[in-house]
Amino acid sequence: MKANSLALVLGSTVLLTGCLLEDEPQLRVTHASSDAPLVAITINGKVVDGLEEVDYQVASGFLNLEEGTYNIGVEALLAGGEKTEVIGANLDFAPDMQYDIIALNSAADIEPVVLSRESIGPEAGEVRIDVLHAHPDVSGVDIYLATDETIDGVEPSVGGLEFKIDSPDLPVTISSGTYRIRVTLAGEKSVVFDSGELELAGGSDLMITAVPNVDGGAVSPVNLLVADGEGAAILRNKEEKATVRVVHAVDDAPEVDVLVSGSPVDGLTMIAFREFRSLDLEPDSYDLSVAASIDNSLVVIDAPDTSIEAGTTTSIYAVGKLNSVTDSTIEPLVIAEDLRSVALYGKVRVVHASPTAGDLGLVDIHASADGVFDETTAVIKGVDFKDTATLNVPAGTYFLAVILASDGTFSPAVEAMAMVEDGGVYSVVATDDFAGGLVLNVDNSAP
Repeated sequence: MKANSLALVLGSTVLLTGCLLEDEPQLRVTHASSDAPLVAITINGKVVDGLEEVDYQVASGFLNLEEGTYNIGVEALLAGGEKTEVIGANLDFAPDMQYDIIALNSAADIEPVVLSRESIGPEAGEVRIDVLHAHPDVSGVDIYLATDETIDGVEPSVGGLEFKIDSPDLPVTISSGTYRIRVTLAGEKSVVFDSGELELAGGSDLMITAVPNVDGGAVSPVNLLVADGEGAAILRNKEEKATVRVVHAVDDAPEVDVLVSGSPVDGLTMIAFREFRSLDLEPDSYDLSVAASIDNSLVVIDAPDTSIEAGTTTSIYAVGKLNSVTDSTIEPLVIAEDLRSVALYGKVRVVHASPTAGDLGLVDIHASADGVFDETTAVIKGVDFKDTATLNVPAGTYFLAVILASDGTFSPAVEAMAMVEDGGVYSVVATDDFAGGLVLNVDNSAP
């Protein structure tokens, strides 16, 4: 088996970087609260450049500070553009030290954990690793770095690491080389996370945060967020899958099957118009096609070499018109989804999948609390066929409408009612219907 290089895994996700200046303290901030919204990081009340919208599973690069006391704040970005401070603390920063501030726990109980260590990094043939257990729903864990096929006779490199505790045994310094990171519950040997073999390069100075895995196709309860001082990357369990959601949005087409290399996929057959169907697949490249369930030789979508990556959720909408098989306009609309639940608002994905409305011109999407629509209720303007957008919406009951952008009377072409809950993830899809009109389809079963 070929070992991956962790340097390659890290990639180019830098938010904020700075060269180490002699004696200056360094600060890194990590968003590790899985149901919290994007956040802004402030120092002494001012938002840090590059840290205006920090998402979950993102860590900044190191920021150089002068010695002293600073007020470090974390502001949650709410629906409607509002902000609220969820963390505020006065912290002392000493020279020749590195500081990590990790925002963790659920959004309702979000709190900071501060780790500190000397700025003196490892030697050329060494790797320094600090670790934080940041999953509030997982008890203490053991961490193994050995490459042995089984860990039955192996002692953990870090044992009994509890949630949010700064262990006195950390950081550890090890020789560079090939390692395999495995995580078990404390005192047990059943592996809940396995990185596979990794090449740890000499001179690396790594902060590893074990965070809740809320990604598509989740197998392990945790991901490892690996920060190297310049940026961070998500290290996934080697058995992770990907979620694929198929949506039948063609009103004049029969039930369909999804095929891989010409064979129907179990769980993705007999998909009817307006139906949403989800399945977790192994990450790979697939020769996908969509065909009529009654006759798989009638292929309406052909998508060879479709790559699906671990930890992702991809929605594939079949849109257009069948007309006749020889005159079909059916095509795939592929959307990379972010279905992470956020406790402080609902997420609503809006998809324009109505070719009939598309022929009439651009439309506006309206949302109203009382069913009355005017220029103030438009939430998305100038929407064309196959356009899509995601809205962050406070909890409530809403009347949704599709209205031609050119209609000054604000008369809905179609409308529907939707109940939105905080933490909910929804899809609202405008399609044609069997009677030649429009229909809004609301799906609240995020995969």
